[in-house]
Amino acid sequence: MRSIKARILVTVIVCTLLSSLICGGVSIVNSSRTVYADSQKEMQYACANQASALNAQMSRVEQSVNTAYNVALQQLTDVEAFKTSKAYVDNFTAVMNEMLYEVGGNTEGALTAYIRYNPEFTEPDSGVFWSRSSDAEKFEALVPTDFSMYSPDDLEHVGWYYIPVQNGKPTWMDPYLNSNINVYMVSYVIPIVINGESIGIIGMDIDFEKFTATVDNATVFETGFAFLTDGKGNISYHKSIEAGTALSGLEDSDAMTSALADPAMEGQTVNYTYQGIEKDMCYKTLTNGMRYVLTAPESEMKSAASHITMLILIGMLVAVAIAIVIGTIMGMAITKPITQINDIVSKTARFNFAKNANSDRLCKRHDESGNMANSLREMRASLRSMVADIQRTYSDLDETLLKIANTTEKVQGMSGENSEMTQGLAAAMEETAAAMETVNNTVNQIRERAQVIRDNSKDGERASLESKQRADDLKNTTGEAQNKTTQMYRGVQEKSAQAMEQARAVEKINQLTQSILDISGQTNLLALNASIEAARAGEAGRGFAVVADEIGGLASQTSSTVSNINGITTEVNRAVENMESCLQETLSFLEQTVLKDYSDFMGVAEKYTQDASNFEANMKTIGNEVDTLLNAIVEIADSVNNITLTVGEAADNISSIAQKTEDVSQLVEGNAELVETNSENVVKLKNIVEMFKN
Repeated sequence: MRSIKARILVTVIVCTLLSSLICGGVSIVNSSRTVYADSQKEMQYACANQASALNAQMSRVEQSVNTAYNVALQQLTDVEAFKTSKAYVDNFTAVMNEMLYEVGGNTEGALTAYIRYNPEFTEPDSGVFWSRSSDAEKFEALVPTDFSMYSPDDLEHVGWYYIPVQNGKPTWMDPYLNSNINVYMVSYVIPIVINGESIGIIGMDIDFEKFTATVDNATVFETGFAFLTDGKGNISYHKSIEAGTALSGLEDSDAMTSALADPAMEGQTVNYTYQGIEKDMCYKTLTNGMRYVLTAPESEMKSAASHITMLILIGMLVAVAIAIVIGTIMGMAITKPITQINDIVSKTARFNFAKNANSDRLCKRHDESGNMANSLREMRASLRSMVADIQRTYSDLDETLLKIANTTEKVQGMSGENSEMTQGLAAAMEETAAAMETVNNTVNQIRERAQVIRDNSKDGERASLESKQRADDLKNTTGEAQNKTTQMYRGVQEKSAQAMEQARAVEKINQLTQSILDISGQTNLLALNASIEAARAGEAGRGFAVVADEIGGLASQTSSTVSNINGITTEVNRAVENMESCLQETLSFLEQTVLKDYSDFMGVAEKYTQDASNFEANMKTIGNEVDTLLNAIVEIADSVNNITLTVGEAADNISSIAQKTEDVSQLVEGNAELVETNSENVVKLKNIVEMFKN
């Protein structure tokens, strides 16, 4: 498979086929699952709707019976009278007779409407019983069943009464065949209980065919149908299985039986096999306790998926066919310009640069072929230009060879003269190199002396920095000491002022002692007067005289104590005066001597710091000037070295020129032979140019 067209076609087909297979396979699997899941939901929805229709029919029956039941409760106002008075029972029966006739006639499918009383305290055939054979007929009043003819355990004949009574709640009875009219019926019965006392029952028998007709009309998919079972798993109604048949006895019915017995599976889709056919079922529990079961073959549920699968396969085939057509067109569209470009390349390989008719059209394309054609056009243009250059070159080369031959003779004559001149110039350059060597040595000595000065200036700069640092430290230390001394001065001043203020309190003590002395004198005078009055009183005033003596003694002690306090306060005042004098001298010394000395010392420290800063600045200036000098010396030294090197190289070059001049003379002698050889090459180049076709 050498053709690019075939490769493109195969690639497109293979990619399309793989993509179709992958996408189609995924689509078939997902669509099958989705369609099957939708079919299951459709079955569940249909089952729920159809079961709701049956429940609605049963609900109407329940509503009718409940209506009659409520009327019965309203009429039974005296239970004891109902149990003992036949007249009361007859009146109640008359009311219920009309009520049941009316309610039963308006209930679809109602074949009987009845109310029966408890046979324990009424007649065994008491009650109301309306009956008819079909909806088209009118109700007829019949004699109720005589309970005395049957035992309460005979559920076959009187179970319709005793089962609801035993349940104690509204009850749907299982379907049964009424042999009198040969019709299947289903009963809804409500027990009448008032204050825990069973009065009887009220109910209706409904034509079961009304429900089975709804079941028969129920369909799903093509052949799906519905059937009814009771709560025990027995068939209540089925289009092909006899009523009363147990599901457990049927072949391959385990999955169905298990699902119907599991409340969690209600409303879900269950897969099972019946008579070798895969089926799905869904069930709903009805109001009367029956199971409404909807079933359909699984193949019908998946038929839509099969249709979708067929459509996907057809789409895959169409995609492959379209891919073949598109691949063919793409192959032709891609290979056609490549073929045309290949034709141009073949002509170029044969040195044929004639313009091609397809070149302009190819260069206008905006794809890789257009890029290739433009590149090929540029290459051919470059080759054409190269041929033209070669043509011009061999013409110019022919003329140049002639000129070289003439020039070679002249160069050979001048080479001898150049050799003599270069030898003299080489000798002069050697002398110049020796002189520059001396200058270089002198510059090196100057640079060494400048470096010494630079090192000394750096030492001076470091010393000035150290001096400045010490001056700053001294200034800071002095400042701190001055601050502390100032704080001390202010503290002493404040405390001394406080002490003087507190010392003045002694004067108040003097005032108080004087007051105490005055009081003591008055007390002493009062004691004296009291003694005089006590003496006048005689024996009766003796006790008072003792008190007066004690008061007089206390006044004397007070005077003595106050005298001692005055002595102490005098000493305190003298000590305070001495302390005040000492504090004044201390404050005067701190203010006039210590603080002034610290201020002068701060001035010296600041001057010392300023001098150190000036010295540092001067040393930096000297260092900068020395750096400038060193840089200039380095530049001079470098220049001298360069000159020395240049002179040496010049001397070497002049010597080399002299040698090369001699070599040129020898080479010129061989140019004649090279000129002859180049002439032959020019002829060959001309022959090559003639090979190209423009």
